[in-house]
Amino acid sequence: MGEKIVITSGKGGVGKSTIAANLAAAFARLGKNSILVDMDMGLRSLDVFLGLENKVVFDLSDLADGICREKQALVKWDVSPRVRLVAAAQLRGSETVDEDRLTRVLDSLKEDCDYLLIDCPAGVGRGFRNATASADTAILVATPDGVCLRDAERMAGLLKSRDIPRLLLAVNRVSPRHLKPDWPASPGVFAEKLGLETIALIPEDACVERCTQCGVPAAWQKGSRAGRAIMDAARRLNGESVPQISLNREFPVLRLLRRLGLR
Repeated sequence: MGEKIVITSGKGGVGKSTIAANLAAAFARLGKNSILVDMDMGLRSLDVFLGLENKVVFDLSDLADGICREKQALVKWDVSPRVRLVAAAQLRGSETVDEDRLTRVLDSLKEDCDYLLIDCPAGVGRGFRNATASADTAILVATPDGVCLRDAERMAGLLKSRDIPRLLLAVNRVSPRHLKPDWPASPGVFAEKLGLETIALIPEDACVERCTQCGVPAAWQKGSRAGRAIMDAARRLNGESVPQISLNREFPVLRLLRRLGLR
């Protein structure tokens, strides 16, 4: 039986779905099988991130309603068969899916992979409860800004109330200005205020958007700073001891300025 990992966030637009897709690609590079489940009903995006938008026939709602078999709902990623996707419904909300049937579907999918990655819907309603039910691990994705910190604090409290065994933090789109000691919402401040272990510090990287457009996540390709950070996070989730790389190493210009005494 695999591990159920929920990827969630306190607000939209922080890169939650992008990180979910990249983790699946990273696990594939490690030789692990993963199933991505897009539970963002009505706003699905994982099929686009993996270049599978023209291959989806049945979605998660169809599977929960018994309209199709599990095999029919699972779409294999063209780049690696180790990654499979169950897409979200485009025309139905999470409130229309029976919770018990959905739970049984997720439990069944969990038995067929090493990692079941759930892209949690926005908000804290029924979709959030369905996604986090019986999760083994939750990754809270945030960006280093004050608004996101406030929302993340609320979300961290809700996750703790769900009795999830392991709660982790991934800080996304970190740039040089966020590393300044006086930045009010630095990655260190997030970790301290939320009381969560940091699984990944992901630098801002234009390569991520380019990779998303071509259907191959950055973690599958070499040369991406963000892809390497997510690859390291996947290794940690897989039980390896991987130290956090200093983000200063990811920003050569910042390092040069400090040597010159300009920072």
